Amino acid sequence: MKPEEVLELIHTAPKRYDSVRATLRYRGNGSVQKAIRQRLVRSEVGRRTFDISPEQASAPIRHPEPDGPFGWTCRAWHADNYHWRMEKEVPGGGVAIAACRGRRLLPIGGLIGSKLVWDCRVGAGPHEDDPAWVRLALNDYWNFYPLLTDVICGISYKLERLELRVEGEETWAGREAVRLVGVPPVVEQEWNLDPLWWGADEYEVVVDAERGVLLRTASRLKGEDFEALEIEEIHFDERFEKDVFTLREPLVWTS
Repeated sequence: MKPEEVLELIHTAPKRYDSVRATLRYRGNGSVQKAIRQRLVRSEVGRRTFDISPEQASAPIRHPEPDGPFGWTCRAWHADNYHWRMEKEVPGGGVAIAACRGRRLLPIGGLIGSKLVWDCRVGAGPHEDDPAWVRLALNDYWNFYPLLTDVICGISYKLERLELRVEGEETWAGREAVRLVGVPPVVEQEWNLDPLWWGADEYEVVVDAERGVLLRTASRLKGEDFEALEIEEIHFDERFEKDVFTLREPLVWTS
């Protein structure tokens, strides 16, 4: 496949399945991420890209990541724009659950007491006790963008700005896949590759050859991943029971 064919596959991913259930694993290196953010805030290009004022650039920088390696695991269910669920392990034990159980009705936000979007914690302490990086991890954006691709973040359009090459086919999480690697332009530009990390010298995505979802995304520096989100298990087009989006305790996971 050519790079443009892989990008089109990514772009059309949400149209290639009716439902998806997946286990995702994030791994990061907080020390590297902190160093990149420090360099970003102090650079002219970085300040323009992220609209950082001189006052903000001179202020102390807040880093939510811990020093060294860290990560999380999430189980996710998605049926349509209005039915989704994620269960995430919380440091110290327990599970944080968030879900949406239906389409909002007028007035905006739904009827009083409808609580279509809800969250709870089972066997875990309060949100206030979470490290700062956990609060970011609990955001559904970071768990669903590999599955919903351009619906979430338009990632195929961001990847096309890299110098791309296809490195071949492989099997990932039991799925036939294509590996795509991209290198940023030599001249720094004002652009933001979010949700991938700014400041890498190489990016990698492993794309499901049939469905187009991202089975792995990684940001690298000097040949080493400093952040990666990988799908460990994935199932398509299952019929979910209604309690998947309403049950306020961890679901039984079946392979």
